Amino acid sequence: MIYSHDIPSETKLYFGKRAKLKREIEAVSAEVFENNEFDEIVTPYFSYHQQEALDNVQLIKLNDPYNKDLTLRGDSSVDVIRLIIKRLKSNSKKWFYIQPVFRYPTKEINQIGAEILEGVLYEAIKLNKLLMDKFNIKPIIQISNIKIIHILEKMGISTEDLQKGHLENFAKIDWLKQMSYIHSLQDLQDLSIYPEEIRVELLKIKDIIQNLDFDVVIAPLFYANFNYYDGIFYRFFINNVLLSMGGEYEIEGIRAVGFSIYTDNVISSISK
Repeated sequence: MIYSHDIPSETKLYFGKRAKLKREIEAVSAEVFENNEFDEIVTPYFSYHQQEALDNVQLIKLNDPYNKDLTLRGDSSVDVIRLIIKRLKSNSKKWFYIQPVFRYPTKEINQIGAEILEGVLYEAIKLNKLLMDKFNIKPIIQISNIKIIHILEKMGISTEDLQKGHLENFAKIDWLKQMSYIHSLQDLQDLSIYPEEIRVELLKIKDIIQNLDFDVVIAPLFYANFNYYDGIFYRFFINNVLLSMGGEYEIEGIRAVGFSIYTDNVISSISK
C-alpha cells in the first residue's frame, strides 16, 4: 500500500531549518560565482543527450510527442556546454548552475555546479575550496588522474584490483608498488623510477598542486569510471561522504573544466 504522505525512495524533502539552510547555501554560492564573473544557466529537466554523460542503466527514460527517446536530466555538464556552444552561441567562458539531477529509479540529487570553457583545473579547485570555506567545511581534497588507469590497462596490468582496493597485489612491480605510496607533493620530487607515460601524467598532477595554496592528498591509483572526465579529476569529502567532484573533459571539441557540489551531502554535513 502507498500512503498519501509517502514519497519515492531517494527523493528529497526539505522543510524548516534544513530548507532555509539549502536556500542559504545556494544564495551564497550564486553570490560567489557572480563575484567571479560567472553567468548563470538553468537547463531543461528533459534531455536528448544524457547517454554521453551516464550509463543507460542510470537514466530515467521517457519519450517526446514524436516518440523520440529522451531522459530526465541525469547530469548537467554535457547539456550546459552543448547549449552554450550551439544554441546560445555565447562568448562567455564561465557558467554556473543550481539545479537537481535525476537517476534511475527515483534518485534526486541537488547540485551546485560550474563549468569553465578552456579553463585550467586549479582555478576550479580554488573556487570549489572557496565555497567550502564559505560553508565552514574543511574537507579532505583528493587529486587523481584517470589517464594513469588507462595507461595501466594498455600495459596489460589488471585494474580489477584497483576497483576492489587490493593494492597489495601490485607488490611484484616495483614502480607500481612505489606509486601506491604517493600521497603528497613531496612524493613527486623524484619520478625517475616510473615509465615515461606514467611520469608525464604524474607531472601534470604536480603542476596543478603547485598552483594551490592548501593541502591535498594525491591518489594516483584511485579507480573511477567516468564517461567524460578524461584527465585529472578531484574529490572533496569528509567522513567518507562525497561533497564535491570535478575534473577535466572535452565536449564538442572544446576543452573545459568543471565541478559539482552535492548540496544534499553538504547540508547533512553542516547539520550534524
